[in-house]
Amino acid sequence: MDLGELTNAAFGGIAVFGALLAAVAIAAWRRTPTVRMALVALAFLLFAAQGVVVGVGLFTSGLSLSDLLALSAGFEAALLAVMFAATLLR
Repeated sequence: MDLGELTNAAFGGIAVFGALLAAVAIAAWRRTPTVRMALVALAFLLFAAQGVVVGVGLFTSGLSLSDLLALSAGFEAALLAVMFAATLLR
């Protein structure tokens, strides 16, 4: 298996797993609507979006690797900010 195919599969797996965890978090948020649970659901949705965006970018080769790295870093920064906000809330 080529490294490119393995990378695409990895980002596809991240997107699917992030979407599943987001669905679980959204269901939990609907049961117990708290801001903290909404932020956790948002973080999992960001994981799923990152997997889709970077996976599609790698698959289509429409973006350079430096652009994909910058996109991925942006998603990671947003994830860290959301998780930080979720831990600060009481």
